[in-house]
Amino acid sequence: MADPAFPRPLRRRRLAILLAALAAVTALASWGAYFWAEAEARAALILNGDQRLGLYASSIRNAVGRYDYLPFLMARDHEVLDLLNAPSDLRRDAVNRRLETANAAAGSAALYVVDRSGLALASSNWADPAQSFVGHTYDFRPYFRQAVEAGSGRYFGIGVTTGLPGFFLSHAVRLGERLIGVAVVKIDLEPLQRDWAAGGERVLVTDENGIVFLSSHADWKYRALRPLPDAVKARLALTRQYDRSDPTPLGLHDAPVAENGARRISLPDPLSPGARRAYLMQELSLPEFGWTIRFLSELEPVKAQAAGAAVLTAMGILLLVAALALGWQRRQTLRLQREARVTLERRVEERTAELVTANRVLREAQEELVQAGKLAALGQMSAALAHEINQPLAAIRTFVASTRLLAERGETAMVRDNLAMIGDLAERMSMLSGHLKEFARKGPARVEAVPVARAMDRALSLLVPRLREEEVRVEQAIPPDARVRGDAVRLEQVFVNLLRNAADAMAGCEDRRLTLTAARNAGGWEIRIRDTGTGIAEAHQFQLFDPFFTTKEVGQGLGLGLSLSYGIVRDFGGMLRAENNVDGGACFVIQLPDA
Repeated sequence: MADPAFPRPLRRRRLAILLAALAAVTALASWGAYFWAEAEARAALILNGDQRLGLYASSIRNAVGRYDYLPFLMARDHEVLDLLNAPSDLRRDAVNRRLETANAAAGSAALYVVDRSGLALASSNWADPAQSFVGHTYDFRPYFRQAVEAGSGRYFGIGVTTGLPGFFLSHAVRLGERLIGVAVVKIDLEPLQRDWAAGGERVLVTDENGIVFLSSHADWKYRALRPLPDAVKARLALTRQYDRSDPTPLGLHDAPVAENGARRISLPDPLSPGARRAYLMQELSLPEFGWTIRFLSELEPVKAQAAGAAVLTAMGILLLVAALALGWQRRQTLRLQREARVTLERRVEERTAELVTANRVLREAQEELVQAGKLAALGQMSAALAHEINQPLAAIRTFVASTRLLAERGETAMVRDNLAMIGDLAERMSMLSGHLKEFARKGPARVEAVPVARAMDRALSLLVPRLREEEVRVEQAIPPDARVRGDAVRLEQVFVNLLRNAADAMAGCEDRRLTLTAARNAGGWEIRIRDTGTGIAEAHQFQLFDPFFTTKEVGQGLGLGLSLSYGIVRDFGGMLRAENNVDGGACFVIQLPDA
């Protein structure tokens, strides 16, 4: 019914003004949310980078520190002193075997001694003619000259004999005040790079000339951050530090250093020729080595998080406006209903008994219309949003709290594990936004090979605090080769829902035990989640997977968990059912196809 107080053209102008104002407010709020979220994400990225740099510096110092005593001990060994003072084949054989045994025990790359002219007299790799240092002259190497002039030396380079890179530690060997030779240990730093590469890190270590000699990416190694002066190239050719290679520029473009010590850079993208990829680079100096560690962080997740915040802000504003519009529309409807009711009551007094019957029919129709309106409004609500993101948020808060305690105790390994788990949870939350539409209509599931044990472990990790607090014992027997077709995040969601329901069912029971098993059958894999709770009432057997059905108290749940889990398993081509155990408690059985 049109409102006679406002002509149609005026109503249209008012509506246009309101829509324009709504668009402006939404745009401004989304813009502010974008920049706020971007700043927060960048600050978190920088904090993570600082922590990673400290970890890398410690790992390098530890890798070198395990062997820095060896040259000193070799310089004090009486057999080494005898060989360097008066060389002979008999003494050389004895020292060769002594160095071979010591090198195997220490785990270093090589141990060798050279005389005062730089000639290697004995080496731990003497038995390998192709790799042996014995008989080679190394007087041109900086670590030799440093030991002769200062008593000790440190140097990274590619071995001129073996062609393998390593870090060399040297110490002068003296007989009284007379220099008779130099003891050298070669350390292999390649395991550090393999660990970085396996962890998906972007790390590079440069020397005093800006040449990358350690990196998680092989195509960055032995390349210069910037073009090298001719004098540096000549010195590198003389010392053969990088085996006569000519380090080409890496193609790094950078911006000035910001106040937080980080800077934006770009590098050529190896996957897209001609394209460049942006990173946030942080640096940490190792003055005792003359090196600099650089850590690169992807900027795409920062932009994605900021864009997600902007979208959520816009959605929140639009939902609020929609709620206000629905409320206004409801008030208008109630007003019109009241007016119609008054009119009907006045007409009822004037009409016959037949009109009374017609009025009753009209009232029933009006009540059905109101009920239909309530159900339509209920269908527009995003009721599952809080249900979806509550679990990762709770887990992140728990991991952050535990990480603070671990960081104060100096337990860096566990801090690293917690940070990795927080990263996984944050990535999982970013993926949840893509699942929102699935609560309103059916959407296609991403099919992949999902390890059941890993998905179950991640689901259990979200519930560890609660299971520990409620003293729930978990007995897990899932074969490592159990892999099913489905989506990892959504399968973890199913496990979390079923595990939480099992924990709820065991509240107040003396024996609280979860038994998790998986067995192969003709249809694929049958996964069972058994509890020792109160079991499933017979009256509820056929309602468990209905939307909004719950046996919990008001405020304890929406009754969506089992319904959503049933839909997810069905989308994977599987089946979910519930049954009671013979010895008490309930068992949820998930049947999924083998991957």
